[in-house]
Amino acid sequence: MESGAAEYYYRYVPLPFQTAGDLFQGIPDAEARRISGLFSERLYPRDAALFYEGADSDSLFILRNGLIKIISLSVKGTETILHILRKDDLFGELLLIEGKRSFSAIAITDVRVDVLSRKEFLELIASSPRFAANYARILTRRLMKMEREFSGLIHAFVYHRQARELLHLADDLGKDNAAGTEITLRLTHEDLANLIGATRETVTIQLHKFEEMGLIMRKGRSLVVNQTRLRDYVRVKES
Repeated sequence: MESGAAEYYYRYVPLPFQTAGDLFQGIPDAEARRISGLFSERLYPRDAALFYEGADSDSLFILRNGLIKIISLSVKGTETILHILRKDDLFGELLLIEGKRSFSAIAITDVRVDVLSRKEFLELIASSPRFAANYARILTRRLMKMEREFSGLIHAFVYHRQARELLHLADDLGKDNAAGTEITLRLTHEDLANLIGATRETVTIQLHKFEEMGLIMRKGRSLVVNQTRLRDYVRVKES
């Protein structure tokens, strides 16, 4: 790798995110209502920053409505999209172990989030064993998934990463129809390039190849993915 394993890890491996359900799993209704009451609601317009990389890590977020992109900047100022969050995704959960944010969160659409302050979070960790156990499980799952993704992606070529990212987007944001799974979020070739750490030109060329192979098709400004064929393609490239 030209930039080394460390830079590859932080720029190219998509961050796994857990949901609010994981945080509240197994908590009795009365206690769940008490915990929910500690969150405050915030509204952000499209393109607004919920927080920037390097800011104090002072709160935990649950996305209740809309879409958010998690981005990171390289030392050269290149933006890489690490993940696209959807309803009920949990983020900012590393506030217990990091003093500063390691990435930025930007609203793709108008969004509504529930926010738990660091102070309230620490009190919950001390007072609610189930909440603390769920939080520990979330961190463990995150670490395990990142290790698996890293081992799988570190040897992958750009076209392989692009295929896997299309499958990821189809799973997270797609809507099934007769033609396949339509990725309804409008992403430019530049957005896709940022998601996989490639150039826009490379993404454009590979999308044309995928289209010729029958792995994807265009529907207006959206992409329709044939998940079965694309998964077969990924498996062949991994073997």
